[in-house]
Amino acid sequence: MELTDFLERNPCVRIVVPFIIGIIIGNYFPIPILPCIFILAVTIAFAIFFYNKTLTYGNRWIPGMFVCFGFLILGLLLINTQSNTQIRPTQVNKYRANILTPPSQKNKYYKADLQVEAANISGSWHNIDTKITATFECDSAIKKLKAGQTIELTAQIDSLTSPKNPFGFDYAKYLQTNGINGSIFLKSGKWRVIDANVKGISQHALNMRQHLIGLLEKSGLSGNELGLASTLVLGYKNNIDAEIKQAYMNAGAMHVLAVSGMHVGIVYLALDILMKIFGGNFLYRQKQLLIIIMLWGYAFLTGLSPSVMRATVMFSMVIIGKITNQETSIYNSLGFAALCLLLYNPMMLFKAGFQLSCVAVVGIVFFQPKIANIFKIKNKIINYLWQLTSVSIAAQIATFPFCIYYFERTPVYFWLSNVIVSPGATILIILTMLLLITSPISCVTTFFGFITKWFTKAMNFLVISIANLPFSTIENTQIAIYQSVAIAFAIISIYLWLKTKKYNRLLLATSILTIFVIFPINLKKIVNYKQKAICIYHNFQNSAIQFVSGNNSFWIDSDSNQLSALVKDANQYWNIIKNEQIKSNNNTNIILHNNFFAFDKICGLIINDTTPIFSLNDTLNLDYLIVSGTPNIKPRQIPRQLHIDNIIIEASVKPWIAKDWEQRFAKCNIHNIKKDGAFIFRWEN
Repeated sequence: MELTDFLERNPCVRIVVPFIIGIIIGNYFPIPILPCIFILAVTIAFAIFFYNKTLTYGNRWIPGMFVCFGFLILGLLLINTQSNTQIRPTQVNKYRANILTPPSQKNKYYKADLQVEAANISGSWHNIDTKITATFECDSAIKKLKAGQTIELTAQIDSLTSPKNPFGFDYAKYLQTNGINGSIFLKSGKWRVIDANVKGISQHALNMRQHLIGLLEKSGLSGNELGLASTLVLGYKNNIDAEIKQAYMNAGAMHVLAVSGMHVGIVYLALDILMKIFGGNFLYRQKQLLIIIMLWGYAFLTGLSPSVMRATVMFSMVIIGKITNQETSIYNSLGFAALCLLLYNPMMLFKAGFQLSCVAVVGIVFFQPKIANIFKIKNKIINYLWQLTSVSIAAQIATFPFCIYYFERTPVYFWLSNVIVSPGATILIILTMLLLITSPISCVTTFFGFITKWFTKAMNFLVISIANLPFSTIENTQIAIYQSVAIAFAIISIYLWLKTKKYNRLLLATSILTIFVIFPINLKKIVNYKQKAICIYHNFQNSAIQFVSGNNSFWIDSDSNQLSALVKDANQYWNIIKNEQIKSNNNTNIILHNNFFAFDKICGLIINDTTPIFSLNDTLNLDYLIVSGTPNIKPRQIPRQLHIDNIIIEASVKPWIAKDWEQRFAKCNIHNIKKDGAFIFRWEN
């Protein structure tokens, strides 16, 4: 009965759920567009027919059922209209494109997203419409390039490729989710501006953001202080170091680095107070409409991330409710916001930011009052801190299944970090806004810049200190999608048990966790106990050779600093408990001498810049010959007495060297990691 009442009070929730189901079904099981249109038309006709015919209160569910089914079909239809087809390399190498985002510096290069508008085929221009990511070689011209300008470029667009290793971040999938279908590398002189006029509202907003970041720099902010301020207020993340991002993630405060509902809420409160200061309730409706316009301007300024758009839509509905004297439900506002965003871009459903943003709101609204009421605190300061902590706990409970799936780690001290970063972020946003507002007055800007700089230093120091506490994170928590869903159902069952005191709810939660989470994880460890594998991973800088024996791992002479991220991903992939570096014949599991190795039933030779030229008197059979880096030995210098079954060429080998080895050993099984991805051979004892 409670569910029925809830759905009646929140009609947007009632229709967004089947719409989301339709998007999910359409994404994994594509259905042709024409049948979808036909079914949708028939469903609408039935809904109208039964709405006109069904007059009794008891039969009102019939047209409602057709409406819900119609939204499900609409989700199927919209997801199938999304163009995620990758660009295939062709002979076309001249294009016209609009700059979608201001170029941002990444190490020695600049990156920007482009909207390709035309291609030159056989001397004539043909209209096309696709989105790509571009990497520019650094020069003086790229620093003057602005979003919204049109350029002509001479280079070939490459299709997106899947990850070369069987783990890690799927960058190609991430780009496709954001509507990007190709990539291009542009050397100096291979592009030119053909229209310097800025086109597009969002491009103007992004250029304004770059101007505001410049004002922050002029006020004295730099490094991680500039990175934190520009990230918090303007949603620009390129100025903040990876180490700081990792610290915020480990401390459970990563949400602060993404402009979200909290940031939009602070801006809304500031604007609302400002409007009250100037004229009180005079022209109340006009002022509230102006706040909506300014909130959307802020959303454009921060890059229109899913969480910002969700929050802006929700606050717009709250303001409209205030103007029309209508009480708005948070759940209904959230449902309406999600529906609007998914109608605009159905692929947004598969973005982690959108999912975490929506689920966090539900968690805060649903769990926070119940958690806050556990303790009745009279002291105002302590009560304020407890209220902040309860918000953090509520959001963490709701987002836990998503965080453990996407980030493969669980922060332990999230409750402590949020007591610091929540009020800290509010103060920092206000300071930064004051700094920007007073930018025409240099002495005032310098004053606010000094305060903001040291405040950001203190905030970063506290977060890093929390992240460095013992046992700050529970890592290697790699789970499948079905396990994430099972954890979510278990959380709901535990809540129902606490509310109703019916122990069958607790039994259900325990059963779900045991069957779908605990048992599969332990079964995998038992099964992996007998596993053996040799793995040669895709890595351009260094050799990355791993031997797996059960839950133990052995790496041959690898630079642990250069390969730290890869080693970490490999550990999660193989469920490794212990790692060991093998630099000489000092291990009972692997025999290693003069780059010859023997591991269980596998023997091989690594050819690199340390392998000496050798000769053989007798025939020697090897399973693998691994070519790495810049080898001292040329293919013709390999003794004829050496019989090789498989040649593995690492990604660190230059193309011309790889070609030489491929031609010399054409009769062998050749695996070029740069082309074919990581090489993995596994077996069991």
